[in-house]
Amino acid sequence: MNLNYFLGANSCRGFYSLYGSFPPGEGSFLHIIKGGPGNGKSGFMRRLAAAAEEKGLDVETVLCSGDPDSLDGIYIPALRQAWCDGTAPHVAEPAAFAVDADYVNLGSFCRLPVSSPDGERIQQLNRAYKALYRQAYALLSAAANVRDAAPQDSPPAWLAGYIGGILDRELRQVPARPQPVLRRFFSAISCQGYIHLNEEVLKLCKLIYVFDSDAPAAMELVLREAQNRGARLLLSPEPLDPSRISALLLPDCGLAFVDRGWELPGCQHIQLDTAPRDNPEPFAALMDQALEKLRQAKALHDQLEAVYKPYMDFHALDAFTVQQLQARILS
Repeated sequence: MNLNYFLGANSCRGFYSLYGSFPPGEGSFLHIIKGGPGNGKSGFMRRLAAAAEEKGLDVETVLCSGDPDSLDGIYIPALRQAWCDGTAPHVAEPAAFAVDADYVNLGSFCRLPVSSPDGERIQQLNRAYKALYRQAYALLSAAANVRDAAPQDSPPAWLAGYIGGILDRELRQVPARPQPVLRRFFSAISCQGYIHLNEEVLKLCKLIYVFDSDAPAAMELVLREAQNRGARLLLSPEPLDPSRISALLLPDCGLAFVDRGWELPGCQHIQLDTAPRDNPEPFAALMDQALEKLRQAKALHDQLEAVYKPYMDFHALDAFTVQQLQARILS
């Protein structure tokens, strides 16, 4: 099964990373891609992923949280091979070079040095788009503070039994030992807005329960009940505040619990009968401002890539990509 997700989030804490858990699977090998903006990192991974899919292999695709149209990583489970963008803000280095990871330097196809005018333009754009990200993170922090200022009700007494009944009914086979919790973002705060990867959740789960009110404590209760039963869990943190759970998936039985931010067809609703306590207008205004900063940052990053592209030898990069396809995937 092909699967898309995020490993990073633009959050109230700044950039929040789950890249330390990538790639999944013992014995996997990670190819860490280095290179500047516009050096072809995303396109390189996209071609590798396409070749693997044409060969009939499943691919896990890591989308960029800043720009979901760009890739930050791919993983081919059957080959235990992974590639990721190892540049900021998700810098990656091998734990043991040549044992569990190596480098792919796409910057070698960039003719250096750049001209003085282009160098000045690069520095200006770098400063400007990074400043916009800092402003976006400040606004996201303020939005989270506004939301958290509203008191939250504890889960009602009946909820533990209700959740337990669902899990007992749906978990037909319980593993002999507790399973680790794998964390992946299935939503993101990006230049395209606050997005949810609805199709990815629907690939994995057909029976979905949604809480009708803001219920972080209820999602924690679901997590505890599922862990008590030894279920294999795929946890999607909330991108705004990754300490909260946005979705909890039990892929072995096709069951999921999600917060009220999701809009999925055919959901079963769990009404907690709690009075609304948040103040949506200030929160929404701060989120809108943060999203606008991210859109502006994306526009500047596009300009930054455009400065570098004339220096790239894309013919040599194409030849290298074909060589990598033959060596890593098609052989």
